[in-house]
Amino acid sequence: MKVFISAVGTTDPISNNRDAALLHIARTYRPEQIVLVYSEEMLIKRDLIEKALLSIEDYHPEVIIESIVLKNTEVYLFDRMYEVMGQIIEKYSGAEHQLILNLSSGTPQIISALFALNRINDYNTQAIQVATPNKSANRKYVPLSSEDEQRLFDENEDNQKDYEDRTIKDEAEKFNQSLIKRYLRSLIESYDYLAVEKIVIRRDSKGLLSNKQLARLRIILTDLVNVFKKQEVLSEIQKYPLSEVEKKALNYFLMIEILNKRGQVADVLIKSKSLVEFILEDRIKSNHPNLITYKNKLPKLNKEHPDFKKIIGYLDSDYKKSQNENEGKKEDFSPTTTLNLIIYTKILEYYKYSPELIKSLSVFIPLNHERNKVAHGLSEIDSKLVNSKKLQQTIDTLRFILQDTFEIDDSYFSCYQTLNNEMLDLLRQ
Repeated sequence: MKVFISAVGTTDPISNNRDAALLHIARTYRPEQIVLVYSEEMLIKRDLIEKALLSIEDYHPEVIIESIVLKNTEVYLFDRMYEVMGQIIEKYSGAEHQLILNLSSGTPQIISALFALNRINDYNTQAIQVATPNKSANRKYVPLSSEDEQRLFDENEDNQKDYEDRTIKDEAEKFNQSLIKRYLRSLIESYDYLAVEKIVIRRDSKGLLSNKQLARLRIILTDLVNVFKKQEVLSEIQKYPLSEVEKKALNYFLMIEILNKRGQVADVLIKSKSLVEFILEDRIKSNHPNLITYKNKLPKLNKEHPDFKKIIGYLDSDYKKSQNENEGKKEDFSPTTTLNLIIYTKILEYYKYSPELIKSLSVFIPLNHERNKVAHGLSEIDSKLVNSKKLQQTIDTLRFILQDTFEIDDSYFSCYQTLNNEMLDLLRQ
């Protein structure tokens, strides 16, 4: 679908008895959807613009009035227009959308922002300019008489000592560096730390920030990248007054949370089960010493523990209930079975842990089969079983189990956002 995005300029929709840019592009390309971006000043034209668009013969586009209204005080600020127009383009971009951008309507700053966005982003776009009917500027220069020239000087209100300084300093001294910083900020907001690191470790990145600021940015990024590459505990988490087990569990949970935000569904499924098993194993070991033993580094029930026989009996009874009645003699639960999520849950049931905890674990049981298919069978994820709502429920339940087991304060969960904010602030300088 063709989606036409256009600011509304002073000459739109018709000028000098001819189409202005907005109307002319619509007439020529006939996009199915037209997104109009108004400034506060141009809102008065709303009815006129829509009337003009609908006057095109045999053409009935869907006209959308963008909810963001450009402030009159900002339409001449390139940085602000780049940010706002970027948000608008992102909103309407899609795999099946071909975007058409109007590079002739609006202030020079709006047009420049659209031009830059079209050049540096991988959108499916066409950027269109419209020549004036006489192939020259909209407003021709008319030579002034000597009297008119003198009147210009006499009536110039800035020609006095206490004139208002309306100059605006461009904080980004180099346009290219400004674009790179914006790109890096968008990557950070998407939690793509590896992509950011690859850019800032290059030699040509030295001009982006001061040596001190760049060094700090690189330190943060290296730390974050190592979490996802090597499962290292984040340096920020190492500072918290927690046990090593608590630090490791918190670190792993936050990593899963970021993976979910990135949309890495398979990783979320696989790592969520691993974290739950890690937490439950530690909880059982702490509350029931020596119940768990290890063989070839795999957790097993300890035959020497006083509760061993009773737990095996409980597990055996539950295991037989799960077997099909038509399959003949039912199998016994093996005492040497490697412990896993389901068995840990049954052990907690045996010891009558809180119903709230047991209920929370039930969230992971239906996902366990899907997780095993992904991890061991290279199967495609069933989007009906694993959707964004289900994944968020998984994350929320993980956090509950984590905090129900360990004394981890709510403030500790914001460390990624804190580091993100620090990096974003560095890249705004």
